[in-house]
Amino acid sequence: MKKLIISVVSALVIIIVAYSAGIGYYAEKFQANTTFGSVDISNLTLPEAEEKIQEDIYSKTFQITENGQEVGSIQLGELEPELQTGEVLTETYNSQNPNEWITGYFQSENHDGGLMETMNFDEQKLNKQLANLGLSNEERTAAQDAAIEYTEAQGYYVTEAEEGNQLDIDKVKKLIMNGIQNGEESIEINSAYLEPELSSHDEKIDSIMEQIETAKNTEINLEIAGNNVTIPQETIEEWIYFDSNNEIVYDQELIYEYLGTLNDEYATYNKPRQFQSTSEGEVTVEPGTLGWSIDRESETQNILADLQAGENVSRQPNIVGTGYNTGGNDIGDSYVEVSVDHQTMWVYVDGQIVVETPIVTGQIGTDTVPGAYSIWDKEEDAELKGYNPRTERDYVQPVNYWLPFDDTGQGIHDAGWQSNFGGNTYQVSGSLGCINTPPDVMAEVFAHAYEGMPVLIH
Repeated sequence: MKKLIISVVSALVIIIVAYSAGIGYYAEKFQANTTFGSVDISNLTLPEAEEKIQEDIYSKTFQITENGQEVGSIQLGELEPELQTGEVLTETYNSQNPNEWITGYFQSENHDGGLMETMNFDEQKLNKQLANLGLSNEERTAAQDAAIEYTEAQGYYVTEAEEGNQLDIDKVKKLIMNGIQNGEESIEINSAYLEPELSSHDEKIDSIMEQIETAKNTEINLEIAGNNVTIPQETIEEWIYFDSNNEIVYDQELIYEYLGTLNDEYATYNKPRQFQSTSEGEVTVEPGTLGWSIDRESETQNILADLQAGENVSRQPNIVGTGYNTGGNDIGDSYVEVSVDHQTMWVYVDGQIVVETPIVTGQIGTDTVPGAYSIWDKEEDAELKGYNPRTERDYVQPVNYWLPFDDTGQGIHDAGWQSNFGGNTYQVSGSLGCINTPPDVMAEVFAHAYEGMPVLIH
C-alpha cells in the first residue's frame, strides 16, 4: 500500500512538473492547432509567426481561371502585399490562456478573418499582372446600365442592363485573400466582373418613367377661336428631357415651335383673307394690322406650368392682336370698308350700312396701301405731322377727327381742303395715303368708330 501511494504521488509530481513546463513553454508561444488563415502558427513565438505568415503569403502562387479556362498564374510576392499582422497576432496571442495549453491539443483555433484586415495590395501592380495575363479592362466589354431611350416610333422606353466582363479589382483582391485564407491554389474570376449600376427595375428608372407617364398623360386642351385642340401625348414626349438630377425638364423651343404650328392653322394675323365686299363681290384683302395670334412667349410659360402641375386643364391661350373671337371671324359685323377703285367708304354696324360716302385715297406714288387693318386710336382736334415726298417738305395739318389704323401713318380723317371727293380726284390731288373724308360726314364716321374696329381696304 505504501508503494502504491508513492507511485501515485510521483506521477502527480511528474504531471504537475510537465503541466508547469507547458505553461512556461506556451507563455511565449501560440498554442497547438492555431492557424492564421491557412498558415499553421502552432508553437511559434509572435515574431516567428509573423515571419512564417509573410513567407507563406509571398510564396503563394495562384492559377487564374475564367469561366473554367486557365489564363495564367500570379505569384503573390510579385504584388508586394503589405502585411501588418503584428497587432492582430498579438491580440490572438493574448486571447490564449497558457494555463489551458493542454486544450490546444484537442481543439483547433483558426483566426481566418484577420488576414483580410491586415493585407493590402498595390493596385497598380495587380492591374499590371492581370494585363500581362491578357485580362486588361481596356480590352474588355464594360457593363451597360439600364437606360431610358426615346424614338419617335416608340416614345420613351427602358433598355435592359447588359453584363460586361470588365474586372472589379477590389473583388479580385478579395478573391485572392479568400484563396489565401482557404488554402486554395486556383482562383475563378468570373464572379469579379463589374456589374451594371442601374437595372431596368431600379428605383431611379421607375421614378423617371413614372414622371414621363404623368407628364405625357397630362391633358392640355386649348380653346382657340371656337376650336378645341388637345396637345397630343407624343408631342409632349418630344418636349421631355432630363437635367443632371434626372428631373424632367421641357424643351421650351419645341413648345414655342408647336405654338407656331397652331398659329399657322388658326391665327389670322399676317394672313390674306377673303372678304365679301359691298361693290365687287368676294375680294382678297392683303394682311395689315388686323388679326390675332397666340402669344407664343407667354403661352410657352403657361404650358410649362400646366405640365409641371400635372393636372388636366382646358383653357383659352394667351392672344395678342385684334379681332379675336370664338367664331373665328376677326372682321365681324361692324367694320369700315374702303374701295380704292370705287373711291368709296362704307361703315357697317351690326351688319348694316350706317355711312356711305365718297372719299379720296392716296395719289399715285403715295398710294393708300390695301390691307386688313384696325383702328388703334380716336383723336379729336389733332395735328397730322410728317414729310411730303411730293413737295419735299415737312407738313403740319390740323384736322377735326383722326382715326389711325396702321403703323405707317395711314388713317381716316376729315379733309376740308379737298374741293371734290370720289371719282378721279385721287389721281390729281390725292392724299399721302390717308382716307380723306368729307368734313360733314367725318363726324358721323367718328361717332360709329371704336378702337379695334376693322378697316378693310381693297
